[in-house]
Amino acid sequence: MKKFSLVLVTLASVAFIGCDRFTNSSNGPVAVVDLDAVAQKVGKDKQILQMIEQRQVSLNEQLAATQNSLIQQLNQKKSEFGEISDEEATKLAQLQNQANSILATTKTQAQSNLTLFQQEVINRFRAEAKPIVMDLAAKKGCRVVLSKNDSVVFGFDATVDLTDDVAAAMQAKGSTKTSSPSESKGNQAPAKQASSGQQTVTK
Repeated sequence: MKKFSLVLVTLASVAFIGCDRFTNSSNGPVAVVDLDAVAQKVGKDKQILQMIEQRQVSLNEQLAATQNSLIQQLNQKKSEFGEISDEEATKLAQLQNQANSILATTKTQAQSNLTLFQQEVINRFRAEAKPIVMDLAAKKGCRVVLSKNDSVVFGFDATVDLTDDVAAAMQAKGSTKTSSPSESKGNQAPAKQASSGQQTVTK
């Protein structure tokens, strides 16, 4: 199994739209925010990466357990056969193919599990930040907020950049911990869902 690795989490993949409309505004109708920077300022980026790494470790352990169980079953079958005939060799080959298929399916399910988990964790941060972003944008008279992470923003006035204000508001609110989806739902990954290989957390 390859070592699990991470790159910078891009926390914002959608623009926040729907601030209250203000017609008289020196700042204009559009504001911008960098949610990656917000996450770094309040320490959420490390928490999110840690939760994803912990899930990866858990999935790898479950994968190893599944693999060991399949190997034990095959070895048990071999010991039952004793001296293997051609017919028994064929049966063993079929069992080996079935075991490989089960393991491949388990890995695929695990990768989906991990991808869903990381997206849920990121969505929780977005949901936590969104009302703060909206409120600060409304105070500046902005109707639309764009994320600097994935929107093409060629230039903007610093007065409409909400990043520092959002980070400060979240810190003041005591927003320092993002709970994992499993903590809130009480769900644990199924025993058969395990993962190997390199995973990159992206948008």
